[in-house]
Amino acid sequence: MAKELYYSPEMDRLTPQEQLLLDKDIKLVEKAVRVSSKVNGKRYATRNAHAKSFGFVRGKFIPVKNRAGDFSELLQGSNLGVIIRYSHPNFFTMKNGPEYPVYGCSVKIYNKNVPVSAKFPLVNVPVFITNSVSKFLKIHINANRFFIARGKPLGLSLLRIPALALSGLSLFFDSQIFSILRNMVRVLDIEKRFIATYAYHSVGCYRMGDKVVKIRLKPTKYRAAPEEPLMDQTQKMYEYFVKEELSLDFQVQVGTTEKRTPVNNLLKKWSERSSKFVTVGRIVLPKQDITEYRKMAYENLSFNPFENADELKPVGRMQKIRQKIYNTSIAARQHLNQITSSKINR
Repeated sequence: MAKELYYSPEMDRLTPQEQLLLDKDIKLVEKAVRVSSKVNGKRYATRNAHAKSFGFVRGKFIPVKNRAGDFSELLQGSNLGVIIRYSHPNFFTMKNGPEYPVYGCSVKIYNKNVPVSAKFPLVNVPVFITNSVSKFLKIHINANRFFIARGKPLGLSLLRIPALALSGLSLFFDSQIFSILRNMVRVLDIEKRFIATYAYHSVGCYRMGDKVVKIRLKPTKYRAAPEEPLMDQTQKMYEYFVKEELSLDFQVQVGTTEKRTPVNNLLKKWSERSSKFVTVGRIVLPKQDITEYRKMAYENLSFNPFENADELKPVGRMQKIRQKIYNTSIAARQHLNQITSSKINR
C-alpha cells in the first residue's frame, strides 16, 4: 500500500513575526474593501482579490467513490450541485478587453437536501510566487496601501509605488530564486484561450478526511474554441454555455511523504510519479443562460474554503494567513453590500 501523508496542526503554525505582519495586513484588508466600490467604480464593494468576475455557471457534481475520498460521505449525500465563478486575480475590476491570462475558478459544491457545502478557490497556475510568509505579507500590505490610496487624490497612490516595488523585488533576493524564476517563466508562457478550458489547481493543500491532498479541476468534454488574444471572456462564456455543455473531472493528488510532497513548498509541483491525480467527482455544466446569475446575490456569494468542514479545510502556513484575509474581506464585503443593496432597492 502506498504511503499517505496525514494532516497535523504543525503544518499550519505561524511564527510570532508572521502573526504581527498578518494583524497589520488584516486592518488594511478591511479598509481596502471599504473603498473598493469607489476605486472600481461599482455600486457595491468588490472582493479583495479576484475582483473581476467573468460569470457564474451552475451544474451538478457526481461523486466518484475511491480510497482518495468520498464526497457523498463528506457532504452527507450524493444529490450535489455546483456553482462556479470564473475570475481574474486583480484587485481592480478591469474593463472588458485584453487581460493577462492568469485566471481563477472558484468552486462551491453543495448538498441540495441539507445545508452542507465545500468551497475550493482554484487557479490556472499551479505554483505560487514565494514560500516566505513574511515576504508575501509585506507585498500584500503594500498592495493594500496602494489600493486604498487609489481612493484618494492621484498623487497619494503614486507615493505608494516605491514601497510596493521594493517588496516585490525582495523575491529576487531569496535562496530559492531559481524556483521563483522558473515559475515566473511558466506564468509568462501561458497562452490565452477560453477561460473554461484551462485546468485549475489549488494554491497549496487541503484536507480530504485525514489525508493531505492537492486539487485539480480538469475539463474532459467540451467544444474547442479558437484562441483569440483579444477575446472578451464574459461574452465568450455567454456564447458557449447558451449552446454547449461542459464536463470536468474534480481530482485530488494525495500526499505521500513530506519530502516528496511538501505541504509548505508552494514553489514546487508535486510529481505525478510520486502521486497520480485521482478523480473523486465529475462536474457537468449543462447548457444555460448565465446572464440570469448577474445579480448581487451571486456576486455576494462566499467561496471561502475556511468555511468548509474540518475534513475539507486548507492546510499549510500560507493557507493559514489566507484564512484571516478571507474571513475579514468577506465579512466586510457582505456587510457593505447588504447596506448598498438596501439603498439600490429603495
